[in-house]
Amino acid sequence: MVRLKEEPLRKLSYALFKAVGTSDEEAKIVSNILVDTSIHGVDSHGVRAIPGYIKGIQLDPEAPRALVPGTPIKTLVDTPTTAMWDAGRGFGFVAGYKAMSTAIEKAKKYKMGSVGLQGTGHIGALYWYSYLAAKNNMIGLTLCRGGGHFVAPYGGVEGRLGVNPLCFAIPAGKYRPIILDMATTGVAMGHLMVMSVRGQDAPEGWLIKPDGTWATDPRSIFKREAVPVGFGHPYSEYKGYGLSIIVEALAGAIGSGCSLDETGFGHTFTAIDPTGYTSLDEFKGRIDSMIDHLKSSKTRPGFDEVLYSGEPEWREEDNRRKLGILVDDPFWEAIVKTAKELSVDIDGIMKDGYVKA
Repeated sequence: MVRLKEEPLRKLSYALFKAVGTSDEEAKIVSNILVDTSIHGVDSHGVRAIPGYIKGIQLDPEAPRALVPGTPIKTLVDTPTTAMWDAGRGFGFVAGYKAMSTAIEKAKKYKMGSVGLQGTGHIGALYWYSYLAAKNNMIGLTLCRGGGHFVAPYGGVEGRLGVNPLCFAIPAGKYRPIILDMATTGVAMGHLMVMSVRGQDAPEGWLIKPDGTWATDPRSIFKREAVPVGFGHPYSEYKGYGLSIIVEALAGAIGSGCSLDETGFGHTFTAIDPTGYTSLDEFKGRIDSMIDHLKSSKTRPGFDEVLYSGEPEWREEDNRRKLGILVDDPFWEAIVKTAKELSVDIDGIMKDGYVKA
């Protein structure tokens, strides 16, 4: 592994996206989201994905998975509290940032705002968008109907659903926001990619083969030899399946024609102002009291303390801001290769920002 400093890594990411014709604004937004995500400990959706996005930009604009930076966002519907946009196959990061920002502005006026989004590429880790709402003292909800038919329905062995993650972020007072960012499958696709590189096996119950038996090699998903299932445990698989259907309906039917669209992503970004129900201080005080109550529980064997949703990532973020961002060697080598192909001075940019871990 390598350990990378935050600011040089932001500069490198920016330079890479600029090298393929991305505007200043878009390069900054995309780079900040990717680096923030790696700092937050979500390696599967962070800087390791940069080469893949670069390749998407380099494709023919008409290719199925092409990214088309600079495409204007089209407003299809606009009301005081809602909107529907088409990003025209532009950066999902940029459209997602603007969609949640618009939802927040609507919520400031009317206590609730929601923007649907279609025609985008991948938007990365959902936490970033919901957290944007929480930083504005609002409850954030982001739903993503993942493009493609990767996930088997409960009782089935063939892909019929997207990975379909969801994320809630809830502001608190003395605590940092509660964040629940999760796939509705046993594992996100990006995590399987990381496990493949690290030579790790997937637990039984995550991936199912056409014959109904479990696969444990995470590479099987990329070879189309297996598909994910909901939640990854026989007693909870149907719950993940149910949540996936809800996301498919809310983000898919609004944003991408539901699962009838083979490759389309669909998203909804929602901001809710708690002051539409109570005072902000009262709301945050109640959230703090709830977390205090959770943490007061006696721990079971093997646990030193009770954590709330999002707390492990906040601790990892603190650690990485001090020590740097860990990136697996194969992912770093791919970034280096991409930089050299684009004639980006990676050695100069990362001169003081790179350490072998």
